[in-house]
Amino acid sequence: MSNQIIENEPAYLMHQRPFSESSQIINLFSRHFGRVDLIAKGSKRPKSKFKSFLQPFMPILVSWSGRSQLKTLRNIDINIKQKTTLPNKQLMSAFYLNELILSLLTTADPYPELFDCYALTIDKLSDVDSSEAVLRTFEINLLSQIGYAINFQTEAMSSNDIEAEQVYRFVVEEGFIRSNTKTPHHSLIKGSIIKAIKRGDYSTSQILKAAKKITRESIKYHLSGKELNTKKVFRSIHKSN
Repeated sequence: MSNQIIENEPAYLMHQRPFSESSQIINLFSRHFGRVDLIAKGSKRPKSKFKSFLQPFMPILVSWSGRSQLKTLRNIDINIKQKTTLPNKQLMSAFYLNELILSLLTTADPYPELFDCYALTIDKLSDVDSSEAVLRTFEINLLSQIGYAINFQTEAMSSNDIEAEQVYRFVVEEGFIRSNTKTPHHSLIKGSIIKAIKRGDYSTSQILKAAKKITRESIKYHLSGKELNTKKVFRSIHKSN
């Protein structure tokens, strides 16, 4: 395997963990190479040139080299074209995005459009009071990019369009199945709401609630039941309030 040398690749830090007394393993999400694992030698030292740039949600330009799957970090700088500062109230939502990427993306598969969506989502989180609509948009985009797209256009196993006045039951890996009952039930979703989600319209609490239910079920299924750490933290915070 030839020595790979990459210069100034746009990226975000997803996670970091100790490797030795002075070094770390860092997990990046890069625009052209997807998830990349690097060893950052000496990054734990107080005077390390890497230390100040290894911050989550900071757009960075990264250079690395190496023959194995675990590359060596050579240089890192801030990407001044995209500078974002997240308010504390949105940090947990942003960490949730990182955990989704680490859990659902395989190493070295490029997702440039998803990378751009992530950058835009981080930027939006810095300027909103509620993160719900922003998170739903990212989740739907993520599922689509990695091959698990939800069909909001037609009924499951059919070419029939979703109808606004009908009600549907959502089944992961199948889609929206028309229900014969008109009786309201928490598991049923009105067609007009499905159409609103498809348009990216999250203007009512009903739409947001339905979108969250749909993406939560899909993500849980594709994680094979694994619970994300950020979800556990969210739940414990709500219990304490």
